[in-house]
Amino acid sequence: GVTSIKLAHYALSLFFILPGTVLYCFIGATAGSLTESESAASGPVAIVSIVVGLLFGLLAVFAISYYAKREFNTIIAKQGQ
Repeated sequence: GVTSIKLAHYALSLFFILPGTVLYCFIGATAGSLTESESAASGPVAIVSIVVGLLFGLLAVFAISYYAKREFNTIIAKQGQ
């Protein structure tokens, strides 16, 4: 191939992109449903589910970013020795 990345690493990285993709899709679908007046989510249960979904999505993205950065720094430190 053009790059030296292994197929297994590429496939694994695609798997870890999923939380961010799901979050963006959820935000887009939520924003779309809020703008349509006839089918808009209403009531406290709908609002709570939207807020909880957004919070868990953002938490997943931040947690994966944190652990990926920590692992990357560990690898860089080992290569520097």
